Amino acid sequence: MPKKKILHIIQSLGNGGCENMLLRTLPLLADEFEHRIVTLRELGELTPRFVEKGICVTAIHHSGFFDISGYRKLLAETNRFNPETIITYLFHADMIGRLFLQPTLSFRAKPRNPTPIIPFLRTTYNHPKYFIARLFEKITKRCVKQYLANSEAVKDFYVKKIGVQPEKITVIPSGVDTEYFDSILPDPNLRASLGVAPHDFVIICVANFHVNKGHQYLLEAFESFFPKFHHIKLLLVGDGAERKKLEKQINSYQSKHAILFLGRRTDVPQLLKISDCFVFPTLFEGMSNALMEAMAAGLPVITTDIPENRELVSHKESGVLIPPRNSEKIADALRLLISDPILCSTLGSSAKNFIEKQYSLVSSSKKFSHFLSSL
Repeated sequence: MPKKKILHIIQSLGNGGCENMLLRTLPLLADEFEHRIVTLRELGELTPRFVEKGICVTAIHHSGFFDISGYRKLLAETNRFNPETIITYLFHADMIGRLFLQPTLSFRAKPRNPTPIIPFLRTTYNHPKYFIARLFEKITKRCVKQYLANSEAVKDFYVKKIGVQPEKITVIPSGVDTEYFDSILPDPNLRASLGVAPHDFVIICVANFHVNKGHQYLLEAFESFFPKFHHIKLLLVGDGAERKKLEKQINSYQSKHAILFLGRRTDVPQLLKISDCFVFPTLFEGMSNALMEAMAAGLPVITTDIPENRELVSHKESGVLIPPRNSEKIADALRLLISDPILCSTLGSSAKNFIEKQYSLVSSSKKFSHFLSSL
């Protein structure tokens, strides 16, 4: 029996949470499905890893809304592959899928047999900056017959804030390869290469520098307690539009020499394993892969008390929840963990056990496979 063809459309294959989710998941479904990925812009740094796993990736280099040739290339790639199902990821791909590709394919399709185009919702847009995104979601929701979402919180947001009927949204959470994290040991050479002493308490945050990630509050918190805890380091992993602003923020900080902007890294699991605590002051999410991986690595986590994070973290059981936009509460939580190694160990173990039981990669992949087979 020929494999069912699934086309995945995404902006690029850069080193982000959604992209890594696909890298972990799609190879596990290769026995049942033939996957192909089309990137709207550039290929992205993860592309070679997809190709190594036997997944074809094509870039159409779409330059913007008025790039007619880009739409033609996308349609040509789609027709060439002739998929049974198309899944789109993140805002730009979602909009192109529902406003261009869906009408075009439906017009060309045999009666009652259009190719389903399913947006895989990865986040809420619960920030004033993303008003336009929320507006477009509301306007175009009638174009969508079925959604996927990576968390109940994302589904709830789309039902309550966008007005999507709940029966249209199927939740398939991301999975984490917990066995892989178990296989990684802390590398003292990696610590040394970063200038981290053996006795330093290492705080890590893995998140690209976007306004909704809340880095400014973490930096304020770090500066506020630094004078009393000199043997600490803060590792910031990621990049983005807010980086220069954040670097400027710490210019006058006493703690600036203890703050390391590491940029984009390919060794995030190893960095997690040399760290003592994960802080994630995000203002909104979907279901954060970075947070899940930190928990899988056995780190105690401090993160914001928002619905998206409450699915993963129980306060003072598997982590510490703090109010958004509150540097003082971040500082209080860090003081608590730095001064209580036993609590650190307990929270980290609970977090790891929770991810192993609830969000294993195998379980998530089976849910995705069942959904695709049912279409």
